[in-house]
Amino acid sequence: MPSPTPAPPEATWGPSARAPHRDGDGIAGLFDRAAVTYDRVGVDLLPAAGRLLVEHARIAPGEHVLDAGCGAGASLLPAARTVGPRGAVTGIDLSPVMIARVQQHCAEQRQDWVRTHVADVEGPLHPLPGRPADGYDAVTAGMLLTFLRDPGRVFLGFRSALRPGGRLAVSWWGEEAPGWARVVEATRPFGSGTREEIETAVPGQNAPPTPDLVRDLAHRAGFPSVELHEERLETTFRDSDHWWEWTWSTAARAFWESVPRERLPAARAAAESALAALRAPDGTLPYVLTTHFAVCHRW
Repeated sequence: MPSPTPAPPEATWGPSARAPHRDGDGIAGLFDRAAVTYDRVGVDLLPAAGRLLVEHARIAPGEHVLDAGCGAGASLLPAARTVGPRGAVTGIDLSPVMIARVQQHCAEQRQDWVRTHVADVEGPLHPLPGRPADGYDAVTAGMLLTFLRDPGRVFLGFRSALRPGGRLAVSWWGEEAPGWARVVEATRPFGSGTREEIETAVPGQNAPPTPDLVRDLAHRAGFPSVELHEERLETTFRDSDHWWEWTWSTAARAFWESVPRERLPAARAAAESALAALRAPDGTLPYVLTTHFAVCHRW
């Protein structure tokens, strides 16, 4: 039987997630609400993807890096450690609470070569304080693509922010391990959004692109060379409670917020039923997620 269904405190429960947008509550509000537990529930998927993004981007000591959609710092923090005090990292994000988390961490670590700004990557990318005169050595954008309304325009902006010879590194989630789609199917009737919208976590956001689509997008934006990489990330949920806590800590909470509160227990029971077939003999829930990376070079 499912455990009693916990819900976020009243103050962190947002309005219906039927149509997130980029102003007002929208995407920024969603991540503000998730920020308290975001990357803090013992699941290393996003931090692991951030470290891999920095590796694939070949960030080097002394470089100047712009991290777009920095969130709580999944790629910003490893980039900051890599460039060191001879370099600089600038992070931008829509969520003021996420930015505050990064600022607190960097202050505690005395990483004064990190700067952060609340900004929208789809707005005008005016030169930010500390931007090198000839542009950044690298722009990183981890798990940002599905949130973009106009990715072509954003890629053009990223290209203009780079110095000649710089590179743009982006990442996005791919396929889950077989069987996990049943959890989506089991819970979909309880909330808003199509199957594709629920699978991508936030109703209204784009479906994950294919590597070929990202390569074509980069070519159209003026990046003549694109490297594609694929990684398999693995984690294990201790039990269904751990999975429930994790899904509320991510953008997927937008779906759960769209479920009427009185139906949450039934929705969770449906999820529990689907999760039962995925349990290992010890009761844990192994989880595998394909992750894609593209490194786009500006000549």
